[in-house]
Amino acid sequence: MITPDTAAPLAVRQPTRLIAGLVPSTVLRLAAAGDTVRLAPHHAPPCPEPLLRLETGDGVPLNGRDVIATHWHRPPYAMLMRLSFYAPGSFVPQILDEAVISTRGSRDAFQVRVESTALRLVEDALESRSRGPGGANVPPPQSAGAGGWLDYLVATWQRRLLTEWWSVGHARTSLPAIVRDGKLGEVHWLRPGTGKAYHADPFPLPGTGQVLCEEMPMQGGVGTIVALAPGNDGGFERTRVVLDTGRHHSYPCTYQDATGTYVLPESIERGTTTLYRIGPDHALQSVCAIAPDRALADPTLFRHGERLWIACTDLDIGSHDNLCLLYADRLEGPWQPHRCTPVKIDIAGARPAGPLFKVGDALFRPGQDCSRTYGGGIAIHRVDVLTEDAYRETKVSALDPDPDGPFPHGLHTLAVDGDRVWVDGKRFVLDMPGAFRKLRRRIGLGGGTAA
Repeated sequence: MITPDTAAPLAVRQPTRLIAGLVPSTVLRLAAAGDTVRLAPHHAPPCPEPLLRLETGDGVPLNGRDVIATHWHRPPYAMLMRLSFYAPGSFVPQILDEAVISTRGSRDAFQVRVESTALRLVEDALESRSRGPGGANVPPPQSAGAGGWLDYLVATWQRRLLTEWWSVGHARTSLPAIVRDGKLGEVHWLRPGTGKAYHADPFPLPGTGQVLCEEMPMQGGVGTIVALAPGNDGGFERTRVVLDTGRHHSYPCTYQDATGTYVLPESIERGTTTLYRIGPDHALQSVCAIAPDRALADPTLFRHGERLWIACTDLDIGSHDNLCLLYADRLEGPWQPHRCTPVKIDIAGARPAGPLFKVGDALFRPGQDCSRTYGGGIAIHRVDVLTEDAYRETKVSALDPDPDGPFPHGLHTLAVDGDRVWVDGKRFVLDMPGAFRKLRRRIGLGGGTAA
């Protein structure tokens, strides 16, 4: 991790610094930087001058002719890219920054993602905000089998014909065992069959035995926050609607301290993320607006040291591939962004996947692996450094959905409640009415945009 007192190679504001591996948008944007850097798109080490170079994880220059074709829409659907520093005459790179981005979606969208991420790595380096090596281990793209175009075509038709069905469930495996083994054990799913609305994002409501979760209708409508309570048969039943404002709400992250119990739900419209206090009558009382100029996904409130923190994904940076942090001294704020925002760019683990937790003295953060599909699995990270200026974490294990279970296609929330661990799972189901709605939108009969 590059921190302010160890960032000597990041003093790139001198005109003696060359930068290579440039993709088109970085050339255009950095050309206006004047004497900050000198652009040398095709330079390679060793070089007689200090050299900054944009590369793939295996050292290929990012502007290499075949980089896009080699990685686009091929397993593992993730590409490691980095900004490296080469001392004069050296072949050995010092990794200043890394990012793991999705290779799925249209080819043009992938090209834009590569260029925008490359520009961010360079601009952050110029401002001494580089994140340092992330330690990601991304296998090379599979060259055998279907090419990118065929894989993209198959994925497009799957997206048109299938829809997601989620459910929440719980297991009795201990957190230490989950961290150590990467296994959930047997999960008791509450609603394995499809219906009119699904439940996802389970968060225990401290001290009540209840669980808050998102309820999302299968056809139209927006997500609301509902409560599940233990029933007479030993299961859980939906008891009440907790939050329904007409806007989409999900991910009801709960937090409790000496002042009360709070919930911080996701509301992805810009400026609508709000922290609520839960009153004695279960009514929600607004405490403050969080980051009124940003659109935050999966905001996760926790305390570490003397600070309150919120881990989240900023949708203006990317849908599933970034981890951002905000901090405050009080729940009422003001909430300040971390110096190195975003602190992590990784499609395979950046987006939050439930509350942070401790095992012994170590703090762990679950993150979503969205490389193959949104919410495809959970990566568990040990938080090694967390300050206002630096962040570092290490992936220690991963949770994958049971391929033989009722929800084989996704797993994206992990939350503990005593000796019970709550999760949610996903499977794709055929949705012909939904496919017809998407077709109508494509031909302009139903309004909106096609999926």
